[in-house]
Amino acid sequence: MRLSPWRCAAALPRAASFARAGRNPTLSSPLRSSVAVPRISSAPAASLHRYFSSTPHRNEAQEAKITKFAELAQQGLVNEAIVDSITQKMGLETMTEIQSATVRSALQGVDVIAQAKTGTGKTLAFLIPMLERMVQNDPNLARSTYRPPRTSADDIRGIVISPTRELAEQIAEEARKIVRGTGIIVQTAVGGTMKGQMLRQMQRQGCHLLVGTPGRLEDIFGDEYSGVAAPRLKALVLDEADRLLDQGFWPDIQRLIQLLPPRDQVDRQTLMFSATIPKEVVGIVRQTLKQGFQFVRIIGENDTPTTERVKQSLVIVKGVENQLPVLLELAQKSINEAKTNPDARPFKAIVYFRSTAEVTLAANIFRNLSTASSEKRDAFGMTMGGGPHPLDPCKMYWIHSRLTQAQRTSAAEFFRRAKSAILFSSDVTARGMDFPNVTHVVQVGSPQDRESYIHRIGRTARAGKEGEGWIIVTEDQVDDVDRMLRKIPIQEDTALVNAQNDIGEASEDPKSVAGLIRNAAKRVSMADKAAVYQTILFAQGGRASKRQKIASVNALSSKQWGLLEPPAVKAGLAAKLGFGGQPELRFDEDDYESERPRQGRFGQGGGDRGGDRRGFGGDRGDRGGFGGGRFGGGGRDGGRGFSDRGNRGGFGDRGGSGGGRFGDRGGRGRRNPMSAFD
Repeated sequence: MRLSPWRCAAALPRAASFARAGRNPTLSSPLRSSVAVPRISSAPAASLHRYFSSTPHRNEAQEAKITKFAELAQQGLVNEAIVDSITQKMGLETMTEIQSATVRSALQGVDVIAQAKTGTGKTLAFLIPMLERMVQNDPNLARSTYRPPRTSADDIRGIVISPTRELAEQIAEEARKIVRGTGIIVQTAVGGTMKGQMLRQMQRQGCHLLVGTPGRLEDIFGDEYSGVAAPRLKALVLDEADRLLDQGFWPDIQRLIQLLPPRDQVDRQTLMFSATIPKEVVGIVRQTLKQGFQFVRIIGENDTPTTERVKQSLVIVKGVENQLPVLLELAQKSINEAKTNPDARPFKAIVYFRSTAEVTLAANIFRNLSTASSEKRDAFGMTMGGGPHPLDPCKMYWIHSRLTQAQRTSAAEFFRRAKSAILFSSDVTARGMDFPNVTHVVQVGSPQDRESYIHRIGRTARAGKEGEGWIIVTEDQVDDVDRMLRKIPIQEDTALVNAQNDIGEASEDPKSVAGLIRNAAKRVSMADKAAVYQTILFAQGGRASKRQKIASVNALSSKQWGLLEPPAVKAGLAAKLGFGGQPELRFDEDDYESERPRQGRFGQGGGDRGGDRRGFGGDRGDRGGFGGGRFGGGGRDGGRGFSDRGNRGGFGDRGGSGGGRFGDRGGRGRRNPMSAFD
């Protein structure tokens, strides 16, 4: 019997940082940034307190604490139009702790770095003072009827930098709600959208607050013909600062800042908000924030880390071919429980994969699950199930960096609104995105690192609700995951029968979970399967040898997909990656892309005029939306992203040669399965 640390979660000691966090109340202290920052290896948040001493400016604790949004108008701190939008139109009354702790200093123009968990109201914490200071500097903006003599894109007063397109769109939408009663114009600048169209809109409508991703912001401010400028810039916000200020991302931010008006000529406020403060932040705070900045750290008395709030389970599977059957079994159990238990919440899950190829294949297999065959074909010529779906009434969507911005926005919005749904995702949704009522987060395969794992499970158990985290790994990944997630309370789960089943034998029964997966896989294009075959074969990490990797993907090909022979791989590519001459591999120059039917207008299954039965809109019979056959979600290239405009390299959404680090600037897609690595 395996002696696994996963079975003894109660015996695992808490990390020292967790123990400290549980005892800390709200910390709010002004800090002086004129002291040189030494190299620090201890906890970064503590480092800020230890190596910076206080300045004499007013402390938040010395003021009467504001807890209600209405008090901001009553005390004359914030314009009534802004407060009315928050209290009347948005229906908000009580401020969160991070909002209450930072509002006075931020309204006074003090630079602030604030640490608080995701989902605690950081967005409003920086939007309210930022927008109010715009109104203070230009009272005309307080009137909704105000129209300047001319509209242009060279009057930007505030900039918010976000690491992802989705988060930028989410922030901009929140800002538009707040400024409805004012003359402030909010615009977005993100990758995945047409630059020319975006610039024309800014010129036509004007822009006071610009929310964007680093790549696109740097692009438009660096383009002398864009017409975009910020000569009266008053505020710069770095949201998700830990991610933006990562060592690899900092040069992008520096280049953008160099394009903005010099701070000694045009004084501006800088606000940094983040869920975590890694050690990299300490070394660059002095370069970014003005002297006398304030550090606010919000840790509630009864607050516990995400890793202790979420019930977490580990499933060790026999092979990669067992992963999707286990996922389907887990979904079926959870959906059935919600149907029979009136106290159970509807099943709503985010399922994370390491590559866009795996996201697309899993989503396409699950959308083709059915208890009956059909000759009906979608816009791509793929057969579609004719019977009831085993996961009804659960809807399905998918999202990754290679979808267009419109498709990603639609997928995120429809999943956000759905009562019961599965969102197949790469890491584009792991940080900052707010999806209500997520009951399960499932991670298929080893995460990139410990931080990725924690941020992923942070998508559930939000707003005081319970949630579950699951991670499905193969035998060769267990040791690496064990080291990566040490001291995180995870228990091994052995109740899912498909984890150790021989999927090849089990799939002989078409009504079994494995049989449903195999039949659905037959309806998915060979190009999608070839992409995943190569992605897994050539993936880095794990303890498997080359022969073991080949055996693993060949088992996936035969046992899960039901193929008589595995997809062929390019001989030259295999040789470069150390797989040349392996007798168990098939080498061929055929391009599976030629087997892919031509795409419809909006994506796989979308046809020329929208989705079939359940597109991104989700409802049966719904003709509109970015439909994906029965369930929706495909991209312009059928959802796979081989020739979309995402990043060119890397193993996820963050990197790769020629691609934007933030997933907002991509190179031209390549028409072969290897482009799905990113």
